[in-house]
Formats: sequence, structure tokens, C-alpha cells
Amino acid sequence: MLDTGIDIPEAANLVFFKPVYSKIKFWQMIGRGTRLCPDLFGPGMDKTDFRVFDFCYNFDFFKVNPEGIERGGGMPLGARLFRSRVQLIGHVQHTPDLDPNDKVRTPTTDGLHAEVVAMNRDNFIVRMHLEAVERFQEREAWDELSEDDRETLKEQVAGLPSQIETDDIEPRLFDLLTLRMQLATVEHDPGAFEKDRKRAVEIAMLLEEKSAIPAVAEQLGYLAAMQETQFWIGINLEGLEEMRLRLRELVPLLDRKKRHIVYTDFEDEIRSVDEDTVVNIPRMTSAQYQRKVEQFLHNHLNNIVIHRLRVNEPLTESDLQELEMMLVEIGEDDGERLLSDLLARSESPSLVHFVRSLVGMDRSAAQAAFADLLNDRSLTSPQIRFVETIIEQLTARGVIEPAALYEPPFSHLHTGGPDELFAGKDDVITGIFDAIKATQPPGAAGAG
Repeated sequence: MLDTGIDIPEAANLVFFKPVYSKIKFWQMIGRGTRLCPDLFGPGMDKTDFRVFDFCYNFDFFKVNPEGIERGGGMPLGARLFRSRVQLIGHVQHTPDLDPNDKVRTPTTDGLHAEVVAMNRDNFIVRMHLEAVERFQEREAWDELSEDDRETLKEQVAGLPSQIETDDIEPRLFDLLTLRMQLATVEHDPGAFEKDRKRAVEIAMLLEEKSAIPAVAEQLGYLAAMQETQFWIGINLEGLEEMRLRLRELVPLLDRKKRHIVYTDFEDEIRSVDEDTVVNIPRMTSAQYQRKVEQFLHNHLNNIVIHRLRVNEPLTESDLQELEMMLVEIGEDDGERLLSDLLARSESPSLVHFVRSLVGMDRSAAQAAFADLLNDRSLTSPQIRFVETIIEQLTARGVIEPAALYEPPFSHLHTGGPDELFAGKDDVITGIFDAIKATQPPGAAGAG
């Protein structure tokens, strides 16, 4: 289960012993076996391959050919964009209802025409297809493209060198992502659309973290809307075009080391038919679900159950059921699985413990738990400061374990922990640990 940050060239066997739901992490794990290692099996016997033992059907989940994908001639990005736009125009011009306000066809056609106009006829590569280039340098030729016209444009004109100024690669890759979504919309391919929709949502989530940048701040409402299921219901070509125009100039602002978006444009090829159980890929990713849970909890601090949890009041069985139901509903159809996975990743002992760690503890409730200590006039200033730091940590983090009193920030106050700081005051030390125990997240009333 090795992924990033691990470099062991000698690794010749990889074992997948748990499901991996991130395709990026899946390929990172596979990458651990691709490290070259000379003389691994003896002098002159270099590492030439490696084996993968997949006990959890990750290859089936991602529909990956374990023998690898045969390499083919890659098509340049400019050619892919050109061909996809020609294909989109073909759909729109024969079905005007797809673009009733003409927000897609005309700008797309004008852009392609401008690219062809900027093709230098003296360039020897252009001269090889000069007849087609000269024809489509006339704007009228684009008004009604026949099937033969579109084939000529895709096979002869796409990819020819043009002197038109192009954007950076990031905006153009996002253009391609949007184009694929538009084509999936008009071709009624929900599988292809959903795959790229998730990438668009992930981009929106990453951009939302850049709210300090004015250009991003202007689009925060739109970025938040993109992360809601309602945004995508019934979205059309015009809506996708608006998304492209709003985000394409923001994509380069993503940190390269955090940019996990993978753009692909592989031709689908049926190698075999798998009759086994179909793997249902969730509509909401774990990262998206976690963010929604955090936003929901912070926006509903006044909810009666969350309020009781923050002020350390006992929770009834119905309170626990209501809390769990609220978080499950956030994940829609996959809510139960997403919540279970989130609790497992957080390593929280219970649901209430996890929620308290996110919403914190009410400061007044934390102070009340340590009231006797705060009013103890025999305590010195450093000792009082130690107690106040416990309250601050509880307010911010919601929970605190006794062992944390011997670690920063408490060790900054006294390296010996409470035992040495409160030496000779055993009753005070006992009172501190009793108060911490009393602030642990409450379970159901009457629960053992």
C-alpha cells in the first residue's frame, strides 16, 4: 500500500490489501513498482518487470488492463481541441435547439475560422493541405458544414501550424475538459459526463481554497454552487460554456504540487466483456463529502443536537440517531458508506467524538468544567496559564486527551508537564484530569 514519498527500487512485488477509491493514488501506488533497479537478481540481471497482487479488485474498480495500455501516437492538444470543436459544431448546427441562444456555435466557429486564417500558406506542412486550408479560410465555408466538410477539417486541417496566439496549457486543458462534457451532453453519454463532472468539481474545490486571490474571490459563490448536485441537474451547452469562461483563467492559479487533476483523451477500445458484479462508482468523492460535512456542522451550530454536544450536555438515543441521519443525508445515496469511511479515516472512537472535534466546545462550558481550578487562589500565574491553555484547546479542538498535557503547547509552559508544574498539589493534578474526563464528548443518556 505504498504511494507518494516512497522510493524503493528493489520493490518487485506490490500488494493491494484494501480498496483504493482515488485513481490518482492507485497510479501512485503502481508507480512504486516502476523504479528501475540494475543487477537486482544478480550481475547483469536487471529489474525488468514487477508483479501486482490485487486482493480487493482495484483493477476491476478502475477498469484497468493489468498488462498495460499499448502506446499509440499521441495527438497534440491543439489538434484535439480543433477536432472536438468541429464535432460539437456538427451537433449544434443540425439540432439548433441544443444552443437556442447561439452562445456556443458562433464563438466556437469564429475561433476555429481565425485559427485557420492564421495558417501560413508558405509553411511546407500547410502547403501539403493547401486546398482544404484555403477553402476554410473563407468564413462562408463554415456556415453549413457537411459531414464531408467536418471529416476534412478533422483529418486534414486539425493540427496544422497556425500563427494565432494561444493561451497557456492549463486553460486549454480545461477547455478540452469542458468540450468533452459538452459532447457527452449532446451525445447522451452519462458515463463520460460523470467522469469529467467529478474533475470539474475537484477543480472548484481546489480553487475555493484560493479565496485570498481577488479573481477567485469574485467566483466563490459560483465555485460553491458547482459542488452542489443541484447545479448539474439539467445543465446544457450554454451552462457548460459559462463554466468554461468563468474558470479557465483561474485554473493556472492552482498549486502545481496540489494539482491532482488528470486530463485524458483516450480512444475507448473494448478488449473484453466482464460479466462480474458491476462496481458502482459513487457520485460524491470522499474529499467532497468531508468538506460538505464540515461546512454543514459549522453552519448549524445552533442545531439542538450540535448545541448540546458543544455545551457537554447528555445526548439521548434519538439525538444520536438524528445526528447520524443529518450526516448521512449529506452524502445522498452513498451517505452511509461515505460517513463510515470518514469516521475510519479520522480514527475517531465515536460519531460524537468526531463531530465535537470539528465544532469545538463552547467556551463557557469549558470554563465551567475548570471553574474550581480557576478560582483556586493558591495557584501561581504559570499554573493558571496552564489551566487556561486547556480551556483554549477544548474550545478550538473540542476534545483533549490526558496525554496531550505532556506535549506542545503545554510542554512550552513547563517541560515536566502537570506533574512537575503542580508539584506538591496532588489534589489539583487530580482535579485537572477529572475535569478533562468530564469534558469528554457525551454518549447517549443511560448508555454504559
